[in-house]
Amino acid sequence: MKRRIQIITAVLLLLTMLVPASVFGADSSVSITGGKSAKVGDTVTVTVTYRGDALGYVNGQLTYDNSKMEYLSGGSSQGDAGLVELKEYASDASGKLSFQVKFRAVDSGSVALNLETLETQNLDGDQSMGTPAASRTLRITGSQSAATDSSQEDATTEPETDASTESTEATETGETQTTESESGEPSDTADSGEESGVNFVVVGVIAAVILILIAIIAIALRRKGKK
Repeated sequence: MKRRIQIITAVLLLLTMLVPASVFGADSSVSITGGKSAKVGDTVTVTVTYRGDALGYVNGQLTYDNSKMEYLSGGSSQGDAGLVELKEYASDASGKLSFQVKFRAVDSGSVALNLETLETQNLDGDQSMGTPAASRTLRITGSQSAATDSSQEDATTEPETDASTESTEATETGETQTTESESGEPSDTADSGEESGVNFVVVGVIAAVILILIAIIAIALRRKGKK
């Protein structure tokens, strides 16, 4: 009886040591950075970044309030009714996949950006890397009427000189570049939500293997005792 307990304990310890390597080592994570605040009429860029060892494919959905923001570009498909699809295969083994999604702010208020991951795979395409999620809130200030009045004044007012026109264009270009630089690559301290998915199928398989091994060991020891 004592020997039987020792054998079962050894088997359980061995399987416990294998679980973290087969399950948790395959996780991926995701973050949303950039686009913390904007004014009505501004172009806003947010960066969605997936990370994971040997990350090969991601399929996610970014949702937003389309009454306050208009989708422009950056997704793998055209945004529609407040949802942008983000799908991409990795071209290398860097373990990183990024999307720079651009919007135009159309009305003031708080806008929640929520990312849901439908599927991830490793480079070989034979293992899931979880379904992480993330969220970010964007604050838009100003009003639609003010932005409309401003655009109408710009359209009806002729520039006094060529020099003033060039100065205005240079200023607008500088503002655009500033907005783009603020929404570049994600920083290590960005306040983004991250959540890693866990492959519960692998955990279930390991649990079944443990039960089968225990049953086989018990039967073998019982037969040996009868002999």
